Amino acid sequence: MTYWRDKVAVVTGASQGFGRILAGQLIQQGCHVVLAARDQAKLQAAAQAIDPDGQQTTIIPTDVTSDDSVVELFRQVQERHGKLDGLFNIAGASARGLLCETSIDDFLISFDLNVLSSIRCVQAACEMLKASQGHVVNMGSLASKSASKYIGPYATSKFALAGMNHQLRLELADSGVHVMLVCPGPIARDDAGQRYEMPATGLPEAARSPGAGVKVKAIDPTDLARRVLSGCEKHQTEIVIPGKARLLFSIAQLSGAWGDWLLKRFTSS
Repeated sequence: MTYWRDKVAVVTGASQGFGRILAGQLIQQGCHVVLAARDQAKLQAAAQAIDPDGQQTTIIPTDVTSDDSVVELFRQVQERHGKLDGLFNIAGASARGLLCETSIDDFLISFDLNVLSSIRCVQAACEMLKASQGHVVNMGSLASKSASKYIGPYATSKFALAGMNHQLRLELADSGVHVMLVCPGPIARDDAGQRYEMPATGLPEAARSPGAGVKVKAIDPTDLARRVLSGCEKHQTEIVIPGKARLLFSIAQLSGAWGDWLLKRFTSS
């Protein structure tokens, strides 16, 4: 028997990338997973890949930037399954750009995808999660803890997500709901070398790299998924990978100037 056997979890952003891999890990541990993302065809392909017999997945096309769509997602979860044990807010988007040169509209897009989407899901799922004393996992980033060059809207929104996560953890502490923030560096993916070509137009070459020039090794997504699920079992409040990044964050808390100096040492120009 695994911890997740016979539980029900919602994974947003489940049609591709880390969301799809995390959903697959949950299925391997006996969980029934509700796959949520905008593109129904991609959702169906993901479900076929990770659950060929279709016994452990439900696909619900969802736009996490839409209040009505999110409410409908959790209405269907309640109707079909009658409970919810885990909410994994994985949907989001990275971005490149200088703060002084990024439009307010682009900032709003980042905030909607990286912050408000998680808030919508938490609000819609809250009562079910309280009933099960379940888990909320919010997908942050190293950029939730420390900014770097060329990621103005992304770092700004991920810092906000970290603040939301802390607030939520305090609010739900007495209810038994576990809240965790996951802060990984760049996650290995097939399109890592191309996905920032357009957003980084006009920026230095370093901005095109997955870490926007910060020298960190790409993280294996399967290993990260296992650590996330283990973190839920242990009721960890936060996962930071690589762990050595915590030293930078601690130093930056003591002295912003020292933190900036260290960050510059580990960043390509």
